[in-house]
Amino acid sequence: MTTESPLKSRHWDIAAATLEALREYNLSPVPELFHVWFVYFADENPDIFRTLDMARQQGTAIDEKQLLELYHRFILHRQTTEFLRQGMENFADVIENSEHSIASVTTELNVYNKVLDEADAILRRDGQKFEILGAVARHTRQVQQTVTTLADQLHTYHQQISHLQVELQKAREQSFTDGLTRVSNRLHFEQLLADLTSGQEEGRDAEPFSLLLIDLDQFKQINDRYGHRVGDEILVLIAKILKSNVKGRDTVSRYGGDEFTVLLPQTTLDEALFLAEDLCNRVRAREVRAKSSGTSFGHMTISIGVAEYQKGEGPASLVDRADNALYRAKQAGRDQYSVAVPFEGDAEPAKA
Repeated sequence: MTTESPLKSRHWDIAAATLEALREYNLSPVPELFHVWFVYFADENPDIFRTLDMARQQGTAIDEKQLLELYHRFILHRQTTEFLRQGMENFADVIENSEHSIASVTTELNVYNKVLDEADAILRRDGQKFEILGAVARHTRQVQQTVTTLADQLHTYHQQISHLQVELQKAREQSFTDGLTRVSNRLHFEQLLADLTSGQEEGRDAEPFSLLLIDLDQFKQINDRYGHRVGDEILVLIAKILKSNVKGRDTVSRYGGDEFTVLLPQTTLDEALFLAEDLCNRVRAREVRAKSSGTSFGHMTISIGVAEYQKGEGPASLVDRADNALYRAKQAGRDQYSVAVPFEGDAEPAKA
């Protein structure tokens, strides 16, 4: 008797739930709509999960337009970029291999052409002439010229592909970078988190990883009092402080508004707590000044929710636990960090 693997069984369960949702909302089982519901039930994207979960809890209608917007925003863009990148890498490999083959043929033709020239010279010296040999030599040189031209064209194509790959990489980095603070954006954070989570769940990575969810204290008052330009300068400064005080493998992202995340691969909860305390101290110690006028705005503080990933909970649960811990840090007086409660198989209750 064979036993179905847990992963395969889970996929069947998700697919069944997806089809049931499509029937429930009277939606056609087209690939785009199926994909969005599958991602929702697989808990692979926090934005998709939260949007659909809220609608389901409130009993509001979920129509095709809403699902297609989610698909194009959170699924298609990422897949298209990766498809183009992989396609150009494969094409570049084909051209590079072709260049190697042509280089080898060119070398062999050069040798063959030299042999023909030597044979022709010997026959002429001995007073013998063979028209067929001269014809072979001429055709060989024509082939040689054709191969040389083709090699030049492939070299040009290879340069163009290399240029396109550089431009695509720039576009990819821009799509993953927050325009204001120049740290990673939410899209990049979610992709990295999904990769780390799948590595844990599929057994590819046994190393622990942790998450810091960071919020600037009293930031709304700063914006209201000094304006959004000053608020933007503060966001840029905080992002620099965070980025300059984490390790190279760690990723600082702007999660939205005045919230940041720090994703910490190969990091235990205790190590994450040490970093959280250090970041609180460093932000508190830094005086905030306007670039243009040098006017001091005093000292900012941050509050942090800290969580270590627990196998089986999924990315949305990790973010929710860190978010609830952040809320408790705020409620306790701000300018501090709080530890997330352990994952127990069910999502934490929503904040009051």
